[in-house]
Amino acid sequence: MSSQLKVFASAPGEAVIAVVGQAEHYGNKLTISFPQFSSIASQPVLQQAVEGNDLLLTIDADSLGDILEPDSPYQIKIPELECVATVIWPEIIARRGNSKGVINTIGASSKTTSIIEEKEEIKTQPEIQPEPIVQSESVIEDEAPLLHEETKSSSSMPFIASIAAIFVIAGAGGAFWYIQHKKPQPEAKKEQAVKKEEPKKEQPKAPEIAKTQPPAAPKPEPSFAETLQKMSVPDVINKAPNTVLITKEGKRRLEAKQYDDGVLLLENAASKGDVTAMLTLGLLYSPVNFKEGGAIPSPDMREAARYFQKAVEGGSKEAEAPRASLKEWLMKKAESGDDMARLTLKDFWK
Repeated sequence: MSSQLKVFASAPGEAVIAVVGQAEHYGNKLTISFPQFSSIASQPVLQQAVEGNDLLLTIDADSLGDILEPDSPYQIKIPELECVATVIWPEIIARRGNSKGVINTIGASSKTTSIIEEKEEIKTQPEIQPEPIVQSESVIEDEAPLLHEETKSSSSMPFIASIAAIFVIAGAGGAFWYIQHKKPQPEAKKEQAVKKEEPKKEQPKAPEIAKTQPPAAPKPEPSFAETLQKMSVPDVINKAPNTVLITKEGKRRLEAKQYDDGVLLLENAASKGDVTAMLTLGLLYSPVNFKEGGAIPSPDMREAARYFQKAVEGGSKEAEAPRASLKEWLMKKAESGDDMARLTLKDFWK
């Protein structure tokens, strides 16, 4: 007989194993063993209790904390009930006061003060060179002084006339020089203006390179379902966005013969209301079409009936046919005197 088991921590150093639907075995002498570890002896049951239809068994788990890792799957067996199931082992506080996996560290912090001096760069603007100013020689026209002095003698007139002639000649020479040197300057300025007004020649643009090859297609990113395949059971349960992916990964691991992982994932999805996971578990436990050497060591009529009932109540049409086949099988067993079949019919077909 295979029943669903659940484990949770109670008092320090103690663990409680809940056997679902086995309250009628209250008071029987029971022991707990771990088939995966030959070094762990069978654990006696310290205390029994009943909660609804479930049987609660308390064991001493103080010494198991050195062997069993929290949040990891392990097999638990109750030989007296012929019950074997895989569970997630919880974190249990030891009575010895030494919590496993706790490391105390004291870190010293030092404060460092760094002063960063920032220097602003002074941006100097280039000096604007003034345009050269062409200086022209100014011609100073000296006006001949007026001689107001009265000539005292007629002999001074020729001398004054010669001086006036010299000034007249000098003025004429200066005017000639001014005309020769000042006329070309406006033309030079016009040439400079014409040069400045000439439009700038546009540089020829480099020819564009023709795109002959199409852009490479981006590589497809792996789907979230492919990512779940590399995760542990607790990570899949915690990180999967919905129960559909948990059920899908559980069925994949069953096909890959990772039976313990597959059953744990399906049980988690079923506990969250996924009808596909319920139907899959019902088919695994059903004695109608049970297969030896699979994920479940032996058929369980009550577990199959319970999962089929929950799937139908959840709206699964696919669970109706296997549930009817199981009912027919149970009725034949009950007619032949099988009390467990009769009780199963009473509990799950009202």
